[in-house]
Amino acid sequence: MTTYQIKTIVMSDGERLPMLLEGNSHIPDYWITLYTLTQLRSRGLAVKTIEQTLQHLKLFMHFLKNNYTEEINLEERFKNAKLLSLSEIEILCDVCKLHFEDLLEESTLTKQSSTIKFNSLENFRYASKYNNCNTVDPKTTGHRIRAIRDYLMWRGNTFLSNNHDFGIKTLSFKENIKTTTSALEARIPKRGSNNPVSGKRGLSEKELKTLFSIVDKNSKLNLWKSSFARIRNELIIFWLYEFGLRRGELLNIKISDLNFQDESVLILRRPDDSEDPRTNQPNVKTLARKLPIPKKILDLTYAYLFDVREKLPESVYHPYLFVADRSGSPLSIPALNKIFSELRKSTPDLPKNLSPHILRHSWNDKFSKIMDSKNIPEDREKQIRSYLMGWSPTSNSATTYTKRHIEEKANEIILEMNNKE
Repeated sequence: MTTYQIKTIVMSDGERLPMLLEGNSHIPDYWITLYTLTQLRSRGLAVKTIEQTLQHLKLFMHFLKNNYTEEINLEERFKNAKLLSLSEIEILCDVCKLHFEDLLEESTLTKQSSTIKFNSLENFRYASKYNNCNTVDPKTTGHRIRAIRDYLMWRGNTFLSNNHDFGIKTLSFKENIKTTTSALEARIPKRGSNNPVSGKRGLSEKELKTLFSIVDKNSKLNLWKSSFARIRNELIIFWLYEFGLRRGELLNIKISDLNFQDESVLILRRPDDSEDPRTNQPNVKTLARKLPIPKKILDLTYAYLFDVREKLPESVYHPYLFVADRSGSPLSIPALNKIFSELRKSTPDLPKNLSPHILRHSWNDKFSKIMDSKNIPEDREKQIRSYLMGWSPTSNSATTYTKRHIEEKANEIILEMNNKE
């Protein structure tokens, strides 16, 4: 079975470039590499965006190579003025609904079985149901289909531009490109509801109390054994909750961003930072901003820096605030995620979706309550929130992060209306 993997290479100037490699040879796929360089990187897209696009195209390559009795060779199809048939598009869009791990497992079972072949829509759907494959959310499915659509359009148009003597087949191929594009677009799931009281929300007061009691470095409930991990992880939770930071923002903070004199921190964008030894560099998506540091956080950060961080061997070779246990190298995104995974597994009272981003929602809940208590006008509140979160002044992102608060306010109004009857 042909497999693919994504590898990010780091240039001498610090620029990161994700590439799709053929799993057996470890050679970059020619066409997808060309697409990455000319259509993605040239547009100045963030590394994470390029990597996500390659994840979608990896699924597409898997579909072409492994899900048929005979693999689909796009170049051969192009020579015959063809792209994908309608049934192939149907199967492809079904594939886009699957978790990639389930798809790999299903393909392995298919190769071992002579009875299940993905050469028809009915057989594919039967096999998916038979193996109890889970599906991704509609938003992810849509991203996958769009990425594949754009790549197919580019491949088809590139073929035409390189074959001026295609003759009578040109019109037919152009029509096929148009038909395939339209068929894929028609199968993109419609956007889900933007209902402000559904979806992700911050932690409840009870859950916050439980979380802080567990991460307290002196607590008997603390699940980490090493003194360093206890101190660092408590500080991480405080930083995420008190500032509403994203993961990339937290892991991107350098010691030089801290100003202990005026008690502030700079949140800066540093794409392709040559000082960052992490191949998977944490990125800051939001706007740069300067935030005041509460006295409690400032004292804890100072103690962490000069009592524990500086004692780790590799901490002197880089400027990043949060570091890995034992080694002292910059803390990675998987390592940060692991902290929250361990919290979820150890404490049933914490929500199953506990993550760094949930604390960003919790920050917004707290912010909303403070603004209500101060009777801040809505427009002014939006301006302040947008600055503190790193959004543009005209951003409507606040609706994503105020679900719990809106729900609580709605309930209060309903109760007040009933009490007045």
